[in-house]
Amino acid sequence: MTAIQLLLVCSLILGIIGIIQLIFTKKIKLKKNQSHKISALVSDGIKLYGLRAFSSILQILTYTSLIFYLLSIFLNKQFLWSQIGAFYLGGLSMSITLFILTGIIPAFIPKILEKSKGYFKDSFISHFNTVSMLGFISISLVLIIGFSLLDVSYKLLIGYGLGVIFSSLFTRIGGGLFKVSSHIGLGISKMRDPNLPHKDVRNTGYLVNIAADYAHKLSGFCSDIIGSFFLSILSMILFAFAFEKNTHLSTTILDQLKSLPLHIISISIIGSLIGYGFVHLRLKRNAYQNILLENLYVALIICSIGTYFIMKSLDPIDHLSVWTGLYTFKPYYAYLAGLIGVTLICYTSEVLTSSKYKTANLCAQESEFGSSMIHLFGISLGLKSNFLYLIYILLICIVSYISAGFYGISIATLAMLSVSSTIITINSFSPLAKSVNKIANLSSSSHTILNHSKKMNHLGSATIAIGNGYSAITSLLASCTVCLATIYLAGYSYDSLFSINTVWLLGIILGVMIPLISSGFLVSVVQKTSKYFVNEIKRQFNEIPFLSEGKANPDIIKCTDKAVCYSMDGLIIPSILIALIPILIGYLLNIATLLAFAIGALLSCFSLSFYWSIAGDVIGNARTQFNNGRYGGDNSPYYKEIDQSNQIGTLYKDLLGPSLSLFIKFITILTTIIIIFLI
Repeated sequence: MTAIQLLLVCSLILGIIGIIQLIFTKKIKLKKNQSHKISALVSDGIKLYGLRAFSSILQILTYTSLIFYLLSIFLNKQFLWSQIGAFYLGGLSMSITLFILTGIIPAFIPKILEKSKGYFKDSFISHFNTVSMLGFISISLVLIIGFSLLDVSYKLLIGYGLGVIFSSLFTRIGGGLFKVSSHIGLGISKMRDPNLPHKDVRNTGYLVNIAADYAHKLSGFCSDIIGSFFLSILSMILFAFAFEKNTHLSTTILDQLKSLPLHIISISIIGSLIGYGFVHLRLKRNAYQNILLENLYVALIICSIGTYFIMKSLDPIDHLSVWTGLYTFKPYYAYLAGLIGVTLICYTSEVLTSSKYKTANLCAQESEFGSSMIHLFGISLGLKSNFLYLIYILLICIVSYISAGFYGISIATLAMLSVSSTIITINSFSPLAKSVNKIANLSSSSHTILNHSKKMNHLGSATIAIGNGYSAITSLLASCTVCLATIYLAGYSYDSLFSINTVWLLGIILGVMIPLISSGFLVSVVQKTSKYFVNEIKRQFNEIPFLSEGKANPDIIKCTDKAVCYSMDGLIIPSILIALIPILIGYLLNIATLLAFAIGALLSCFSLSFYWSIAGDVIGNARTQFNNGRYGGDNSPYYKEIDQSNQIGTLYKDLLGPSLSLFIKFITILTTIIIIFLI
């Protein structure tokens, strides 16, 4: 069995298990009740978001393909129809994943609540199977479609990757705009119209906020991680073909290097399935504490053992260079550097931001001095944390480079992302549990259901470290390794690419500026959409008969539709900036300036994405301290300060930080495809 066949078989098994979970969960019998009614309202908002996002993705895929076509005609360049077809296919595969996330999963919320009437174990299994299904089907779908193209040409895989990243940009950033705007709008509404019911089923803003939170944290984070995952695989594949083109390695070692990333992913799928089985074995013993993280640890152990034997069988490389290692070729050490590095990163993120540790408590205590001091605390921590992440990135890169050159950095990045299906599973647990808990509080008076949903929400918070910090660093390294692999594959020399001149400096400056300018447009969209939420909440209470008395339903469809339209339309200018400018640079100037643009974007991402993520997370978890009853809880005279500060913290961690990560991934893969076009 070839490496591609093995990967496709493992991916198919993963998808089949996900579908089996879907069937069993769907068979749960449910009597329609208040929770079903509220879940249906929230699901309507989520589905509408999915449809609008899907429409936007198709439009932008078409427009980008048209731009490539027109430039090819104008500049008399070859237009690769097959690669553009793969680009479309990548976008469609992510769109199907979006449909699964927004069209199918929300319907299971009432079924999860139904299971919460019984034993806690039944409720937990229902939660866990639902998010496992999400991770398994998403990863399986993207891998099966993508690597069916590799037998034809690696160039098709690049086009496919561009489609995946393009789609994830809309689901992650569009979902972020939707979520942040609804959160800020609801907060302003509470301040301006305190007499209106807010955490209430009658308030369309609160229901839309639940839907937006789900859409952003599940579909957004899922697509973000899948994008980084695919980039990390792509970088190793590009390196293998670059070795074939630029070195005199034997056919045997070249075949081994081409199949290595496929074997690593196959092992990671097996590790994810074993981790899934381990969780169910632990549940039989009623062991719940840290069970989600234990799932990840088991998957990582399986991956490290399996990858050791795969890499041990590699033939030695005598042709050493900066690409394979100046002194030795020990790829497994690079793999371990990635695994250890991601563990340190997640642990550091948790210590810096989690409500279980001192930092979030110190931030919460600043509320005594007003919201400005809370912001100053978050900003200070975010800026200083860049130093820690710089150390981690340097350590990972140095160890990987010494072990296996630039190719080793690519291996370390794939190691960090190899168990993506498990990461999606455990990171999706918290937002689903949070949505279920909110709906339970709105719809149920059952002490058992409320206790179980609250406990589930608490267990989900244990995975908080695998969030924005992890997403930012994997996006950065995956983008960097794809750039390096592309340079090597294209056969460019350092002298031609990094000779400092006016045009090259222009590329660097534009690369730094464009992501920031694009982020500025996103903030303007938040302002506009938040104001709409404030006005719409008040309008519905004034104009919908009997809504205040609870005898009518809020119009969540109209509210969601308008807000999502604002969010998706708000991506038009940023998308044009980050797509059109690198295309024009590549076609009208030269490849060196295009790579300088990508480097500038990398610098911009590195300097700000960690800062925004940490600053936003610590403020959000300081607010969690109040929500959990500490410092006087909701009745504290300082709660208003932390609540208002959290609105800006949400902007940092749910929009600005993730946006930079997506911008750099998109710029990197677009740079790669332009270089392939122009070679």
